[in-house]
Amino acid sequence: MRSTALLFAPLAFLAFSVSSASSDDAKATLPERKAGLWELKTVMDEGNGPHDQTMKLCIDGQMEKNTVSASVLEHKANCSSYDIKSAGGSTEVNSDCLYNGRKVMSTTTMSGDFKSAFEIKIQSTTTEPEQKTQSVVVKRTITQLGKYVGESCGDLKAGEAEAADGTRILVQ
Repeated sequence: MRSTALLFAPLAFLAFSVSSASSDDAKATLPERKAGLWELKTVMDEGNGPHDQTMKLCIDGQMEKNTVSASVLEHKANCSSYDIKSAGGSTEVNSDCLYNGRKVMSTTTMSGDFKSAFEIKIQSTTTEPEQKTQSVVVKRTITQLGKYVGESCGDLKAGEAEAADGTRILVQ
């Protein structure tokens, strides 16, 4: 049986890959999380009911910079559109991308100060454009709440996440 930590750990990185990317438009910048220990509560629903996971993630400043750089490169390579808009204390990202032959259209909404807390909501639709008959459409909703725990990560290394059951995984 697969550990739930292994199921959701990539989502910790995914959510921040989306949230930490930057746009070619210099005025549309997105927040970086404060370095330290974060508690992440993630709920994902692909139409079969929600699945949730709570994890702790250790972040350092260099990890945030690496996440931003990797995300910018990934989006430039895979997305035909990637639009960032900030207004009223929140940021919205709309994208149209192609990953492993699958088209992923998503809207990501981010709010919070990213120093003490944040909320990220991702709504996406994944299709297989090459499949003309019986194409599977996956509608996914991911909500992630982040709460800053403190400067010290204890025995977690930067980029390491720990699930409630103690399972650890390096997400970056």
